[in-house]
Amino acid sequence: MTLRMPNTSCFDVFEQCVLAVQAGELIESVSAQDKEFHFQNWFKQRLASLTLHFDGSGRNTYPDFSIVEFMEGYEVKGLAWPGRERNYDSNSQVPTGKHNGRQIFYVFGRYPADLTPFRSQ
Repeated sequence: MTLRMPNTSCFDVFEQCVLAVQAGELIESVSAQDKEFHFQNWFKQRLASLTLHFDGSGRNTYPDFSIVEFMEGYEVKGLAWPGRERNYDSNSQVPTGKHNGRQIFYVFGRYPADLTPFRSQ
């Protein structure tokens, strides 16, 4: 019996994230109230660089990005630093890895817990 790896974008997406960090394209907050969207915007740019078609993100949308070409999605989680180390807020959605037939990949990123430098923006 041979196992076949399903078609997926996750390896290409992960590579784009690594390349962006290596190129200095870091996540930037736009305001003190922006605790999640800055990371979603950064991740959206990684998907766009691969010319993947996806349904966009929005507040209380799960997953944040659903890929059209593949039965998969990406849920983006920003975690304050310093802050949580062992848990995160999943908005009452139990993270199972599957949702409506899609494979869900979780993408975690860190942002500074003290966003006071961004208050004037």
